[in-house]
Amino acid sequence: MVDTAQMYENEASVGQAVKDSGIPREELWIQSKLHHDNHGYQQTIDSVKHSIQTMGLTYLDCFLVHSPYGDKLVETWDALIKLQKEGLLRSIGVSNYAIRHIEALVKHGRPLPTLNQIEMHPMILDERKDLVKYCQEKSIIVQAYGSMFFGKTEFLSHKRVIDIVQSHPGKTEAQVLLRWGWQKGFQLIPKSVRRHRIEENMNIFDFALTDEEMASLDEMHGRLGAYWDPVNDARVNLGETEKYREDL
Repeated sequence: MVDTAQMYENEASVGQAVKDSGIPREELWIQSKLHHDNHGYQQTIDSVKHSIQTMGLTYLDCFLVHSPYGDKLVETWDALIKLQKEGLLRSIGVSNYAIRHIEALVKHGRPLPTLNQIEMHPMILDERKDLVKYCQEKSIIVQAYGSMFFGKTEFLSHKRVIDIVQSHPGKTEAQVLLRWGWQKGFQLIPKSVRRHRIEENMNIFDFALTDEEMASLDEMHGRLGAYWDPVNDARVNLGETEKYREDL
């Protein structure tokens, strides 16, 4: 799985990497995200098509609205629905959406997103427990970023984390945090540019955290200070709610 975004300005590189890999396209999951400057019905359609073209692909497995900051939530969603029906997108989702943002779609009769990509790790779990519960009840996948505390040593070396690492010889702080997310039912997208780290991040299925260890991590609280927070900060602005419905 490859997760990119218009904001990252690396879609061309992702497309080239896919081509160079020699891996059959159907064996890859490639998703990108809409820049908040590209919200709005026609602008979304045009920018998504440009992203696909930039990557040299014919479709994307998923495309997300990167955040609610760009407003026009309903008409932007309508554009993604149209592109999905045209076969350019296999699935569509959102990122950094709170309950109120998703409910804005529901209240106007739009289908739910496949997934909601949000900052998620032990320190922010309590704050977002209602959002997680809502997504799980609606069968919306919670795709977690920031799982490994943005690599910040001051959090990775927290006593609760270290105590658990010491109970699982051969495992790292990152693996413990990823295992926590896996056992919570989150979809994980850890980031690394180093091959040995990528392999290490995949090696979390030969051990399990106890209920006590999970509960201990759940009790961590605080802020990483590394990411934006549209979940809390972004308003709900619908844009056109009926104009593009006939196209769906």
